[in-house]
Amino acid sequence: MKSFNFSRTEYEYICEEAMLNEKYRKLLKMKILDYSRAKMADELGYSIDTIDDMVAELKKKIKKAI
Repeated sequence: MKSFNFSRTEYEYICEEAMLNEKYRKLLKMKILDYSRAKMADELGYSIDTIDDMVAELKKKIKKAI
């Protein structure tokens, strides 16, 4: 999966199917809106390394769900 280009319907479906919690829902929205890693880290209150780990986990969750 190279990009996070999802319609609103697809976003909602993925959130439900992947059972994303609020933290991962916010992260997915930020990825869809093409936020930088630094901006995601700042807005979520995590380090960039943690954001990288979370994005990797998010990708796994999405792949498993679809």
